[in-house]
Amino acid sequence: MKKVPALIGIISLSVCISCTALQKHRVVETPKTPEQEVSLETQAKDFYEDGKYPEAIDNLRALLKKDPKNPKYWSQLGSAYAQINQLDYSIQSFQNAIKYDPKNVKAMYNLSIVYGEKGNPAQAMKTAKQALKLQPKNPLLQASLGNSLIDTEDYKNAKKVYSNIVTAKPDFEIGHFNLGIINYKERNLDEAKKNYTEAISLNAEDVDARQNLSAIYILQNKYEEAIEQLQEVIEMNPDDDITLENAYFNLGVANLRLQRYPEALKAFETAIDIEPWDMAAYVNAAIIAEELGQNEKAIKYWTRYDRLLPVNKRKKEIKEKLKQLGAGKNSLTGTAKPAAEAK
Repeated sequence: MKKVPALIGIISLSVCISCTALQKHRVVETPKTPEQEVSLETQAKDFYEDGKYPEAIDNLRALLKKDPKNPKYWSQLGSAYAQINQLDYSIQSFQNAIKYDPKNVKAMYNLSIVYGEKGNPAQAMKTAKQALKLQPKNPLLQASLGNSLIDTEDYKNAKKVYSNIVTAKPDFEIGHFNLGIINYKERNLDEAKKNYTEAISLNAEDVDARQNLSAIYILQNKYEEAIEQLQEVIEMNPDDDITLENAYFNLGVANLRLQRYPEALKAFETAIDIEPWDMAAYVNAAIIAEELGQNEKAIKYWTRYDRLLPVNKRKKEIKEKLKQLGAGKNSLTGTAKPAAEAK
């Protein structure tokens, strides 16, 4: 997944928009004096910074009743709506900000980001290009355009955009990361590897870059290097379970390729503990358990896989395996292949 620059709002904020439900609106009186207006605006900023987005929205709506053509309030309202995943309201708010201030580049940029989040790359691209006419060298606007080009699978032009960005601004981590995405999709693995390595040099805690770099190492049969990156990710203990589970799964793949079966089994078992629905992890764990002669574990993982996927092509094979394992016969020889590649 490509990286998206943050929205520009009251403060800089992550584009990983939360799914907080829109709460019932508070009754906020329309300000009648300049002092009341300043007070409401300050409260809105404080609410926003504290993550109280519905309260910030209520204050901004009251301010807009007093001053319905204020582009700053509309822009701030758009950012607050985006944070609670109310993307249609966010789009309308940013559109109004631009309507009342046609040179509002920040609102144009934010609007392009929200269009991208909503899955409308054509509008995102159109808005980014509109803003770039006003600020053609703005790296955030160029990145937004690049993201839209990636979304439309126009990798050739996306690569041009991001290459220009990192040439002009070498410390722009997102530019290097997204160049890695493009090169990976084009199977220019050596170039992608350079891109992710550069991103990590700029931000050592970029778990996504490390994950992607490890996947390339696995594809290039450089399993020790992959393990090194994956262990870094695991030590960082990311909050996102998907990221952590992927790290353990790919750690299992790398160790399996090195025929380090105990380490591979432990990694796949940890992946299962984090994500009990990962069917590929069950298959890999079952195969490795057979290799190690741990029949009880093999039975457990084949059975769980069979229950998770009642209709599967392995049904007959699994039934026979369970029969063999339960009868105490010899486990499979070392010819088994992993069920899945690196994620």
